[in-house]
Amino acid sequence: MLSAKGLTLFIGLTIAGGGQVVQAQQAPPARRVTVHVHYGAVGNFFASSLRDSPYQLQHVNFLGAAGGAEVAYRVGRAGTVAVAYTRSVNMEQKHVPYTTNGGATNYFDFRLRYVNNAFQAVYERALTPDFKVHAGLLYLTTASQTIYPGPTDVNGAPSATIYESNMSNSYPEEAGVVAGLEYSRPIDTRLRLGLKVRGYYLASVSTFEMLTLTPTLSYSL
Repeated sequence: MLSAKGLTLFIGLTIAGGGQVVQAQQAPPARRVTVHVHYGAVGNFFASSLRDSPYQLQHVNFLGAAGGAEVAYRVGRAGTVAVAYTRSVNMEQKHVPYTTNGGATNYFDFRLRYVNNAFQAVYERALTPDFKVHAGLLYLTTASQTIYPGPTDVNGAPSATIYESNMSNSYPEEAGVVAGLEYSRPIDTRLRLGLKVRGYYLASVSTFEMLTLTPTLSYSL
């Protein structure tokens, strides 16, 4: 026969053990694959450093838009490996003057653009549950436009040559490295919302190309 004290201890241990079983059953399974989508701002140091002249227009605004996606696979307790794609676009409205046959000065407008396609393979390390750092390799292709203003024709209409350098005609591609930081918070059992900053350095031409700052939504599969 159990004493009253022993019976109380036995019941307490049974309840505690049962609670642990219930908690273990309710704990979410460890998820290894996460999909991220991001969209935000980009600062393009190289494209904004290009200068216009009366014979060639190629400068675009420093600030632009960037967006893309990433698939990450967890390795160990704090690390992930990921492949990512980011497309950035920087533009600038150009106002090219010309003189009509009547002597008046008019303008024709064109929106010049500079596009980067950044393919990345990165390793990410969680420093805390909400904060992580990442670094990896970069392959970058570019589509950039240049305007060459020309003289007016016999009717006073303006002329210009617009040339785009891209992978189909000149293969503008570079290799480099990326690195950055990310802070995120859970908004659901599977969803996280965060902010990511990432820098892109082109080792092949020794140039710091751009910096992205993008809100990021993550979903664990």
